[in-house]
Amino acid sequence: MGLPLFNATSDPGPSFLSYADSVGLTLSQSNPSDLSAHATTVVALRCRDGVVMVGDRQATHGYIASRDVRKIEAADHFTGIAISGSAARGLEFIRIAQLSFEHYEKMSDASLSLEGKANYLSPLIQRNNLTMPLVVLPLLAGWDTSHGIGRVFEYDGAGGCYERQDFTTIGSGSPFAESTLRLGFRPDLTLDEALELAALAIYEAGDNDPSTGGPDFVRNLFPMMVTITAQGFQELPQEYVANTYRSIVERRTQSGGAAGGTLR
Repeated sequence: MGLPLFNATSDPGPSFLSYADSVGLTLSQSNPSDLSAHATTVVALRCRDGVVMVGDRQATHGYIASRDVRKIEAADHFTGIAISGSAARGLEFIRIAQLSFEHYEKMSDASLSLEGKANYLSPLIQRNNLTMPLVVLPLLAGWDTSHGIGRVFEYDGAGGCYERQDFTTIGSGSPFAESTLRLGFRPDLTLDEALELAALAIYEAGDNDPSTGGPDFVRNLFPMMVTITAQGFQELPQEYVANTYRSIVERRTQSGGAAGGTLR
């Protein structure tokens, strides 16, 4: 299928939302009475080699609505996007973000910078959160190909975009995950060290927040672990994730459930 053609007065430019409006494409509307499961918790942190993202898989609505929600996806080869809040709206938000970046590149014949992608999401957040009853709060992280570093961006409910120089968290388990990250974060963390710290942060969130799911060895379901480096977006295999959480559980078993240990 070829690109849509517009005349000089009807060309919507690189904005996917403008294009959707121009062709009468109606994005789904939320009903306040809809039963929407709530998605939590995701962390992203910078390290020496890029960025790592780890997110639990559970969605709740007064009960466990789903145990295997994917809250982190590749927005493109060097960018990851994660969601918290309304799970249904969040998954749609990810698809719209992916389409928006692709639409921009096709219409402009140029790739957005990582900072440009982060800012590009702000109107999408505004459009959803200020006009719909089901709120979505994303985060965006990626490898900046221009500067050769990993970068992390967070948002407020109205679409304000803020870059973090260390880490960010979203979801109801954030207080517990953030406390772990504050204790263990260093700017010179290796990729493996950052993955271990991020996994521990999600474990702490799952251990203390009833809406956040931890590792489930019975069902063989584990949080998602992602790296974004100069080699691009990569989701780590389940065997690696299972071994990472198995080592955390073994340490906690030996200590009788007490946190303990050295994080620095």
